Amino acid sequence: MMHRDIDQDLQLFEEGLALLGLSMDSGQRTQMRTYISEVYLFNGTYRLVGAEGREFVIKHLLDSVAPVALFKSIIDSYPGNVRLCDVGSGAGLPGIPLAIMLGDLPISLIERMGRRAGFLQNALAMCNLHGRVEVIQRDLSEVKDQFEVVTFRAFHPLSDIIRPIGSLVAERGYVCAYKGKVEALMRELDQLDALMRDRTGGSAIEWNRRIVPVHVPFLDAPRTMCVLQKGENG
Repeated sequence: MMHRDIDQDLQLFEEGLALLGLSMDSGQRTQMRTYISEVYLFNGTYRLVGAEGREFVIKHLLDSVAPVALFKSIIDSYPGNVRLCDVGSGAGLPGIPLAIMLGDLPISLIERMGRRAGFLQNALAMCNLHGRVEVIQRDLSEVKDQFEVVTFRAFHPLSDIIRPIGSLVAERGYVCAYKGKVEALMRELDQLDALMRDRTGGSAIEWNRRIVPVHVPFLDAPRTMCVLQKGENG
């Protein structure tokens, strides 16, 4: 059943934004309302997310935009133009909320599943984002372009995907991985270190890393952003 109280969900989202020190203008508000409506409209058909209402707003929308200040600082510090890529975009999370909140940033959404890619194309058109945000319907290994920032949520452990992800990252570019508990992330980073030491089976790219705590309003669970910057010899 479609969740219909979108205005209530939008109000909760804006309350969360205020706690993050963020806000939307009227155009962004219209885009976000439209995006929520599109997700609810097609969720039953495409199984985009396993939540709606308050849970969807907190665990997906606010979770996606909670690191906006971090993304802005990375974008501002990068010496040149920046494009962002959302890997395994699915329902457009975090790519579409980030596109709405980050203004004129060019963003690519990589999604290999045809039906979900179709949903993304439609959502971008409905939200008036299609001129700045594109959908790349390919498997990750088939994408040949490079981006200054590559991000993803709810994806595989870092050691499983660092090689295909690494090939997408431009020189001195960044991987921004949405993660949960720091302890679990540290285990992933240990596995990544072991992979990088094994040059025959791992990646020759050196990654400078930092761990940034992320506060998601109204969420009673830890969130962390793992930021990996491609080294000079990458």
